[in-house]
Amino acid sequence: MKAIPLHKRPWRKLSPRQKLLREKSLAVISGLRNSKAKTLPQAATNNDITVSNVIKHTNGFKKVNGKLAVKRWDRIQRIMRINSKGQEKSVTIVDSRTASVVGRYHNAVKQFLNTGDKSKLSKFKNKKIKDSKGKLHKLETNPDEIIRINQRIEEPEYFEIYNRR
Repeated sequence: MKAIPLHKRPWRKLSPRQKLLREKSLAVISGLRNSKAKTLPQAATNNDITVSNVIKHTNGFKKVNGKLAVKRWDRIQRIMRINSKGQEKSVTIVDSRTASVVGRYHNAVKQFLNTGDKSKLSKFKNKKIKDSKGKLHKLETNPDEIIRINQRIEEPEYFEIYNRR
């Protein structure tokens, strides 16, 4: 029986180490797509991962003139948080295009929470996200619900590391 390549394995079937490597690999791909990093080795180093691990965990590259170039989109599963029906949920996203929509939505929510400007949310009214099981999730755009969701998020506790005597 032939083993399934890492980039095709569902999120739930990855070990904790493989999940970490996938997250780092996706950060490298994202950085290259958004041109934050100029080269694959540079992006890999910035994210503390090897180039071979990035390739193995994403299959997100193609050869162009003998050099590796990042693909415009991928079909790699990733877990993302969304606001839907008055609550925050974790959903498994199946491709980078959907992940980009979720990322833009989170930026709009952040801008709304920081400025109170509701216009950023209007782009996502009636926008639905499909998860890995084919279920549709409507993104929350009601300002009151977004504020309630944000208020329910727990702040991390501050642990004193050093004894101040």
